[in-house]
Amino acid sequence: MNTSPSQSPVSRPLFITVGLLMLAVVAFFLPSWLSGFFSTTSSSSIAPAAYCSLNQQTCQYKDYQASLGSPMVHPLHANTLTVTAPQPLATDTMIVKLKGVEMNMGEYRLALKKIDTLTYQGELMLPVCTEDSMTWAGTITLNDDANNSLPIKVRMERL
Repeated sequence: MNTSPSQSPVSRPLFITVGLLMLAVVAFFLPSWLSGFFSTTSSSSIAPAAYCSLNQQTCQYKDYQASLGSPMVHPLHANTLTVTAPQPLATDTMIVKLKGVEMNMGEYRLALKKIDTLTYQGELMLPVCTEDSMTWAGTITLNDDANNSLPIKVRMERL
């Protein structure tokens, strides 16, 4: 009586169990693999050294200036972000986009509104993080043109 291993009563249930286990593992990790593969981060095209830290100084770019009302940024506490243009722009808003450097907390967006001919302002209010401090990096986009942007970073500290 010859029985091949493929006809063994244990091999088929074992094969099905292993197959289902592998399918579950792939289904669990697939979303994170795909998001990493397809993710496009606008800030990744900017060299880290190009970011200007708004906590430490008024940042100067091609005659534009960006500054915070206070150098200390705390989660859920408003801090005025001001951008001054060298000449009047044809837009009523500038868009700020920031992403966490040490931790992925999604993208924070803020619209800076035109308050006079050359000045744009908005209230920067970053979300709470589980860490005591966190760096946010991104851009201020001018004239609705993603190629014309100011690279910034902000260090947030818990109270």
